[in-house]
Amino acid sequence: MTLANARRVVLYLLATLLVALAAGLIFSAKLRHQAHRVRVKAEMTMARWRGQPPQLASLAGNVGIRGAQIQALDSRSGWAALSDNAGRFLLLDIEWYPGARCDLVLTTDDDERGKELTVTLPQTLPADRLIELGDLSFANGLSVDLRGLPGIASISYEDYDAANGAFYSDLYARLSAGKQTDEAIIGAVNDYVATKLNYNDAQWEIGSPRRILETGSRYCGHLSTAMATLLRNGNYTVRIVNLSDGQRPPATHVLVEVFYGGAWHLFDPTYGTVYRNHQGEIVSYKELRLDPSLITEDNYQRFPPKMRREVAAMMRGMLPTGNHHFYYFKERS
Repeated sequence: MTLANARRVVLYLLATLLVALAAGLIFSAKLRHQAHRVRVKAEMTMARWRGQPPQLASLAGNVGIRGAQIQALDSRSGWAALSDNAGRFLLLDIEWYPGARCDLVLTTDDDERGKELTVTLPQTLPADRLIELGDLSFANGLSVDLRGLPGIASISYEDYDAANGAFYSDLYARLSAGKQTDEAIIGAVNDYVATKLNYNDAQWEIGSPRRILETGSRYCGHLSTAMATLLRNGNYTVRIVNLSDGQRPPATHVLVEVFYGGAWHLFDPTYGTVYRNHQGEIVSYKELRLDPSLITEDNYQRFPPKMRREVAAMMRGMLPTGNHHFYYFKERS
């Protein structure tokens, strides 16, 4: 792009932003977000013009709260992070360019309310692409309602496979028959889906959860979607949790969290296991992230010793980053 053309693009984008401001639209959260995207687009264009194109970087910092979730609005990667017991976090794959501003949102146990804080990224990207933000305080951050907050990228919504609804309803009824507790019902579904782990099936496309329940799959994401689909028939609130160890290339694993008894509980339908605390209760993803010692080889008794060691090591390697992405089903129409 020539210098003249680059300037014209930047001027056009800035003019669009000014029009939005002049019209008073900036006070709407949605339109404020649109204006923000215009500004970012202009800044990125200018960065490319200067020969400093955007690159992916990771952000590290300390929020002083254990188990807090931190995410960046409009994240390209869609990863969020849970802080560790000391309040530190590592957020993967944030778009950096000189002087970029990043809107971080912090939430604790309230999935509906959070605090937003804008941080300015450095003019120079470190060689390891890890930007250390130091101690961050969200105390004076902007209070935000996460429901419908523009720019949330750490949550995706999937369609329920209504075309095979009768199949799922019948199978769920058979698996849950005679079970008196949520743990027993969900445990039966978890155990059943685990029998569908099939290393001979290498079809990457899921096709439908019904296909997985009939023929099996080697992929943890397919098995987790199948389990979540069955549990929808029990009117459970369910989310699929995609984890990453943050390496390049990353190792990932997908699990299922189910909300009952006033709390989330984590199930692993690939290996047919749950993770329990010292009181024998099934823990949540957050609890497991804060205490990976709950992962032992005993969790994988149905597998040979060598595989038990490998799976336990893989899972313990996932948790220290706290990086995750959630998938929910869309609301019923």
